[in-house]
Amino acid sequence: MDNTGRSRGLNLGRILVTPPVEQRLEAAEVRTALRRHARGDWGEAPPQQVCENERSLREGGSVLSIFRDGQQHRFCVLTNIHRSATLVVQWVDG
Repeated sequence: MDNTGRSRGLNLGRILVTPPVEQRLEAAEVRTALRRHARGDWGEAPPQQVCENERSLREGGSVLSIFRDGQQHRFCVLTNIHRSATLVVQWVDG
């Protein structure tokens, strides 16, 4: 998936989905996560990350959300500081 997204909330910029995510997730799951992220729903992001996201919206900074697909695998949605791109990547435990 490679296009441009904009919602009423967070500007997503160019949307880039890594190949592992494209292979594992349904396109509808990715679209749902992107919509939630753009609305300020950070999914399973821990409280410290939620606070950082809120500060980033006010003052500028990158924004990170964590979601699960239908098989309970985690993946991340990350919008860069310039709001020019949003990356959807597979979560790596470790």
